[in-house]
Amino acid sequence: MENKDIVEMLDAIINYINKEEYQKALNYIKGKKAEVSSKIDPSSEYMDELIKDLK
Repeated sequence: MENKDIVEMLDAIINYINKEEYQKALNYIKGKKAEVSSKIDPSSEYMDELIKDLK
């Protein structure tokens, strides 16, 4: 994920909050959280393999 993507997400959240659309903000956050957590992180996989090899 790039910094640009993070800034866009924060801007969207701020816009919902400024409009007092708190439920929409929560739904957006939940959706983005699921989207981000479903992506495979190559660095995390690499570290997991290193730790596994050390054991």
